[in-house]
Amino acid sequence: MTGDNTQYGLLEMSAVREMANIGLGHATTALSNLTGRSFNMEIPKVETVCIEKVPDMVGNPEDVCVGIMMPIEGDVTGHIAFVFPWDSAQSIWRSLLGTCPETVGDIDELAASAMLEIGNILNSSFMNALSNMTDLKIHATPPVVSVDICYAVTTSVVAEAELNEVVALAIETRIFDMEDVETRGYFLCIPTVDGLDLMLRRLGVAEAA
Repeated sequence: MTGDNTQYGLLEMSAVREMANIGLGHATTALSNLTGRSFNMEIPKVETVCIEKVPDMVGNPEDVCVGIMMPIEGDVTGHIAFVFPWDSAQSIWRSLLGTCPETVGDIDELAASAMLEIGNILNSSFMNALSNMTDLKIHATPPVVSVDICYAVTTSVVAEAELNEVVALAIETRIFDMEDVETRGYFLCIPTVDGLDLMLRRLGVAEAA
């Protein structure tokens, strides 16, 4: 597991934010192509944190959220996840299906499949953008969807990732449609420390101290 001594300076964090902007820009374009609706995106915050802090970052730990998780394979390994608060997940469902589950118990096979498809498109588009930027082979494996309280969803991501020395890139996102309906979420990109340093070097940024 990572400790608090994994430090990234202003130059490294600028490169991480640039990767986040381009990666999520590609993901938003893919979402627009899927839904036939135009979207704008904002990234209010990008942080690098040790993996143990992830469950405390993504909203109220007791609120219900929907997480779509995928391991990363290739030249860079790790995990990737997009976590939606429940109301944002409902907004996504309405965009795709014209209706949405009112409660967790109302999620049927169609709604679960739609969310898996959204997660697959968002995560894969993000990883493809990073791959193109760094000229590295990076790809995500088939997604798994989890619906639970935020603490349980994020803890499951941590449990998958913490066997290796990793660093979590926690990217707060806000996606707006043309009617200014906001879809909030957290994008978690959790590569190994070596993998992130490799991506930074490919972008011309020296390895973090």
